[in-house]
Order: sequence, then C-alpha cells, then structure tokens
Amino acid sequence: MKFLVAIVVFVTAASVINGQSDDEAWSLYKQEHGKHYWSYLDGGLQDRMRMRIFLYRNAEIKKHNSGKFSTFTQTQNFFTDMRPSEWKRYLGANPSAIPSNIFAEEKNNIDPQRRQSLAENLDYSNDPCMPEVKNQGACGSCWAFAAITPLEFAHCKKSYDPIILSEKQLVDCDRVNGGCQGGWYTNAWDHIKQIGGSAETSSYGPYNARRGFCRFRSKMVGANVSSFKYVKPNDVVAMQEAMEKYGPLAVALTVVNSFLSYGSGIYDDAACDSREVNHAVVLVGWDTVDGVDYWIGRNSWGLNWGENGYFRIKRGVNKCKIENYAAYVEPV
Repeated sequence: MKFLVAIVVFVTAASVINGQSDDEAWSLYKQEHGKHYWSYLDGGLQDRMRMRIFLYRNAEIKKHNSGKFSTFTQTQNFFTDMRPSEWKRYLGANPSAIPSNIFAEEKNNIDPQRRQSLAENLDYSNDPCMPEVKNQGACGSCWAFAAITPLEFAHCKKSYDPIILSEKQLVDCDRVNGGCQGGWYTNAWDHIKQIGGSAETSSYGPYNARRGFCRFRSKMVGANVSSFKYVKPNDVVAMQEAMEKYGPLAVALTVVNSFLSYGSGIYDDAACDSREVNHAVVLVGWDTVDGVDYWIGRNSWGLNWGENGYFRIKRGVNKCKIENYAAYVEPV
C-alpha cells in the first residue's frame, strides 16, 4: 500500500512538471515491449495504474544514472511497470531448499600452486558450447535454468556435441523442487542423476513457463549427471579454479529492485547484501576493468535484459551473496 501511495504522489508531481511528455514516454514504452492495458471495460483504470508504476520507476532509473559514483547503469525493460508480486514470479531460488549440510560437505580442493596460475580473465559466454540465453518467463524456475546450462556446457565439452536440454522436464517432473514455485539447482542435478538423465528439448517439448504432466522417457535423454559438488563458500580462487576445470557454475544471489533494471556495467548495489538469496543464475567467467574485479553472469530473463542476457557483478566481496552457494556439475 505504501508503495502505491508513493507512486501516486510522485506521478501527481511529475505530471505538473513534465506535462504530456509522461504520456508520450508511457506510449513508447508499451510499444517497445508489446504491452497492452487499455480496456473500455474498466475505463482505462489498468492502463493508468501501470503508467503510475512506470513513471515512478523510470524516475528512479534516471536518478540512479545521474549519479557520479555508480559502476552500473539502469534501463527500462519489461519489469519497469510490474508490481512486486509480479516480478517475484521471475525469481525462484528457494532458500528453504538449500541442503542443511552444504557447508559440511567435502569441498573442492585447491592446489596452492595453482592459485598463482589462474587466468587473469575467462569468458565462456561466446564459447561454441554455450547455448543462447533462454527465458524462464513468469515462472519461478530459475533453479532449473541454473542447473541445465552448466550441464549442457559440460556435456558439449566432453562429447564435442552441442545439445539443448529441457528445463521443462525439471519443472514438470522434479517433485523435490517446486516447479514454478521455486527450487534449488543441486536438487535438480540429483533428480537428473536418479532418473537416468536430462531430456533433450527437441524430444520433451518446448518450455512454456508452466508446470505440466511429466512426460519423461529414457529415450529422450541427451545428457546425464555423474557428480556435482559445492565450491568452498566465499573462496573466490576456488570458484575460479572450479570454473576453469569444470565450466560454468550454478550460483544463487539476492535480487532487489535495482537488479531488475540492470542495463550495463558492474553491478554493485549494497541493498542486496543483507538479504537472503532468491534467484539462481550461472557464472560464466571473470575479468577486471579500471581496477574493479567482476564476475560475468548469465541470467534466464531472455536476450532483452541486461547485456544481451548477461550481467557483470563485483567479484571478491560476496556481492548479493553470490559467492555463498557456487556449485559445479560433471556429466557422465
């Protein structure tokens, strides 16, 4: 309620200052993102409500981008006119699903000598084994996408056979995880291992952001899981070595409003640091620019979000808790 009141107050002021430019900005936004709200049945009530949210968030974006010290920019995207209850459907990492013994497990052992021989940078985003960024839609299935991408990549590297695996199989069939209601990537790998493999999308059917009837059959299998492990928490070097050796890492992080509007640069908002993780993504590399170390992350919100579906986030400071729950998978 406080959020909506703030929007109303802001828009009232903005309309006086900006005149018809607000209507023009709203019209262009809807056209660009294919959004249609106007209806004679409600007299345009829904459209006006969405416009208020859009103008409020667009002002926040402009305010952020006018700052002198931020290392990232924000931009309008398909989240800009969404209510919190709506954009939260695009998350899906369930903290209650984190294995209770995660920090007690045997961790990836790092050879001290190799700590000095790590590459200065690494980027798997353009590797031939990296599929195009996918879109989970309004379904809390990020955990499935975070599980599938590293498996696709690792299988390709081992077999020299690029493959597209099915997130929908996990959403439909993995009953330990909760489909569109959230889950955890290592539970997904365990499910794949237990049932005998991950189906190819071409065999199982296209993803539709909904949980349906499980249609998995062994003849659909395109890859399988041999093993998976967590990397030592908050150990950047361990994460780097695991990525060099095994490929992209599944990780969890905390998403706050500013991350939804991420456009480019190195994300560094402190607002995410003190909250629990709520989203799963994949780390595909690292680098340094102007003295700032960062991870390269791959999201599951399509090519029109961030840097063509990817993002950069500050490395070595456990930004948004992204260095807490890194895990890698090995294919059969």
